[in-house]
Amino acid sequence: MAMSKNSLKELFFTITLFFAGIFAIALSYTNNFLLSLLLIVIGAIGIKIWPKKNDIPFFVTGAVLGPLAEIICVHFGVWKYTNPTFLGIPLWLPLAWGFATMLFKRIAEIARK
Repeated sequence: MAMSKNSLKELFFTITLFFAGIFAIALSYTNNFLLSLLLIVIGAIGIKIWPKKNDIPFFVTGAVLGPLAEIICVHFGVWKYTNPTFLGIPLWLPLAWGFATMLFKRIAEIARK
């Protein structure tokens, strides 16, 4: 089944946001404040330009559960972060988890169409 033109645009937009987040993390991970600000801006662009149902609940769920798992893993020495600010994780990590969760939900919804 072929995707509609609108679904392809939406998929391209979502993947672009995903890679914008990845590049922001890769290039700015040493500056927690700047990276947090960049992730907020990228996420806000995604929600403002192409709002989807349940974006916010998915974002919040990822922003809570992802970092919780990370805190547990860091505590037990599984890995550590270069620039932690709270309980062994950086300030921007909840935003990255929330953002990723929201974008993966969007990609799954597009794939179901």
